[in-house]
Amino acid sequence: MRTFHRVSAVLLLSVVSCAAPRVIQRTALSEQLTRFTSDSTIVVAHRGDSASHPENTVPAFESAVAAGAGMVELDFYQTVDDVLVCFHDGTLKRTTDSVAMFGEGERGIADYTLAELNQLDAGSWKGPEFAGTKIPTLESALRSIQTGSVTMIEHKGGEAKVLVDLLRRMDLIDSVLVQSFDWDFLVAVHHLEPNLTLAALGGSDSTRQPRGEVLARLQRTHCAMVHWNFDRLVPEDVRALHARGYLIAVYTLNDLEEFDRAIAMGVDAITTDYPARLRAHLRER
Repeated sequence: MRTFHRVSAVLLLSVVSCAAPRVIQRTALSEQLTRFTSDSTIVVAHRGDSASHPENTVPAFESAVAAGAGMVELDFYQTVDDVLVCFHDGTLKRTTDSVAMFGEGERGIADYTLAELNQLDAGSWKGPEFAGTKIPTLESALRSIQTGSVTMIEHKGGEAKVLVDLLRRMDLIDSVLVQSFDWDFLVAVHHLEPNLTLAALGGSDSTRQPRGEVLARLQRTHCAMVHWNFDRLVPEDVRALHARGYLIAVYTLNDLEEFDRAIAMGVDAITTDYPARLRAHLRER
């Protein structure tokens, strides 16, 4: 259980309305997540259950759901034939047999068709038991995750309209979260579909701390969640972001000491490669 009590978002927004400028996009999903965080921390499975399964694949997603992750994070690109697929890197070499299949050339994943990607083995690199695992489409990933968790969809490459059209077709606008380090992409998504729940990823060299001009830019994204590099966040930042109504997630924490530091800081969600480990630790607190 959490070791702190946070005033409800609705009350807190009214208290600070004259003290801090805000553009917080409240959505059905963000309200649901806020209610959940009143007595627990959200477990976010990073690329699925990625410590023990090939990342960004259906087996990893299914294992994360089975482990009780409240949210399952994944990454997507858009293929040359306009299909959204789950993959983290811009090129295929690290987690597939693309060199054996296609040679040493390093085409970007966005330069392949879905049919070409379907020829690849995206599981053997993690272990022989995963041989033959395919790169999933975002649609198939959503179907596997949304049965028991909430999908945290990270944009790596692709058009906002293609994503929004897919989520509308699957009737998932109110049920998933979309995040990106590209805050212009978030603005574009919000323009197309204001009811989608958004998270702004930060803590890179260009957005080290959520203060000053970075905070001003953040407010223009219409995000409900701030997802930050834990090493670049301090308790004062957490308090300031909560005062503006944001949910706060941190990435990517894997050991118990890190879990405890983040919980003590008061974050709402922790992204981890070990969702079962974090889930068990939260139960024991």
